[in-house]
Amino acid sequence: TMMAAVWTLLLLAATPSMAIRAGVARVNATLPTGVPLAGYNHGDRRVPNWPVPQNTEYTAFMMPSQGHLDPTWMRTLVLEIGSTRQYFTTVDAIGADGNLRKMCLDKARVMGSSVTPESMTLSASHTHSGPGAVSPEYVWSLAPATDVMVPELQSLIAQHCAESIIQAEANLKDAQIAVTSSELYNVTVNRRAKISPYVQPDSIDPHLGLIRVDDMSGTPMATVWNFAIHGTCWGPSNMLSSGDIMGGVNAIIEEEYNLGVSLFINADAGDIDPSPESCSGMPSYHGAPIIAKAIAETRKNATVSSDVTMETASVLVPFGPTNLNFTLARFENCTSGGPLDICTLCEVLHCDLNAHLNGGWLENEPRFTAIRTTDGDGKHTLMVTMPGEALSELGAQIRSDGLAMGFDDVFLLGYSQNHMGYFATPNEYDVGGYESQLTFWGIGTSDLVRKGAAQAAQNVAPGRKLL
Repeated sequence: TMMAAVWTLLLLAATPSMAIRAGVARVNATLPTGVPLAGYNHGDRRVPNWPVPQNTEYTAFMMPSQGHLDPTWMRTLVLEIGSTRQYFTTVDAIGADGNLRKMCLDKARVMGSSVTPESMTLSASHTHSGPGAVSPEYVWSLAPATDVMVPELQSLIAQHCAESIIQAEANLKDAQIAVTSSELYNVTVNRRAKISPYVQPDSIDPHLGLIRVDDMSGTPMATVWNFAIHGTCWGPSNMLSSGDIMGGVNAIIEEEYNLGVSLFINADAGDIDPSPESCSGMPSYHGAPIIAKAIAETRKNATVSSDVTMETASVLVPFGPTNLNFTLARFENCTSGGPLDICTLCEVLHCDLNAHLNGGWLENEPRFTAIRTTDGDGKHTLMVTMPGEALSELGAQIRSDGLAMGFDDVFLLGYSQNHMGYFATPNEYDVGGYESQLTFWGIGTSDLVRKGAAQAAQNVAPGRKLL
């Protein structure tokens, strides 16, 4: 028995770690001046006589942009561990449209890539000063939050996306990685604290997830950081394209810290804004060097290794037509008074205008992708996508579900794979406000998202531990 144990230990010691290869690329995806800036549907961004269009080369219901503060970047990290390959693609944009993702995939495959719908995540930074007119969904076109799609622009940005994938594949080489996290406070605030009794200004998600990628000599190749923050330092009066504060952080990581290509993946930022102090000093952003320093320190404290395994799963989850119930309590935040005492009457009569919109109006079959990494110490990290804007309460629920499945850490990859609006939890849905109004599948929307994330995550759970 003792001899058998010795032989087992020798065999384990002789087993080589899975080979890790990584490739990274950054492509300038800046669209022409005059393209609408997606994110705000009011103020200077909207045509003066909306809903009467004011047509230009690239716009209909929104005003043309007037230039660029900084480039729109499309970045891709290809991570290959053993026989498993995962593509992380990020873009400085308002949302990760599923139609754009499919067009990017199709173009990349025509160019020779081996990327598949299951092996790619497309994540938008959620800057409110990124390119519009690239999404075909009527809701975003007519709101107007992105404006009417211009096929030429959609094809152009999809081409840039495909080029980033092809270049990242061409750059594949032996690498070492580390997956880690820390916490970051005092740079974000909860914007719903003004109207919701359930949150305070400091009810934020401090989780700062990080993937460190170095080549075999220790030279940084890429830094992936995952954090919840809205891209709203620039308001609707800004008519210049920008990556907002997250773009500012990326620039510092890449140009000052020299930590490779910096890929930002947002999290559960549906109700989390940058603090006013973080936005001060634009376009330098007082908070950008603070965030960048936290990322650099988290990266420095992580020890890279080739002893990491990875498993992935990806599922499509049909949500069906929307369940958009229009009530004055939710849309006007009123339960009494109002013109002709309409709010009081509707509170009693339960006035409700419902709208069941199909997939032409809004994507309704999101893709949930789950990625598990396990390091040499047996630490299991879950990364799971969310197809839009999860409020922080929902983020906490999904993270709790992941921990209950046996994961040691959970990265929430928000604004990824699809863009399907806000995901307010039942409490916040009833409170009303902007985030509630754009929660399109009714009071049960957050449950649909939570179940979709769990369905994907359970396929890669340690020991397949189910909820």
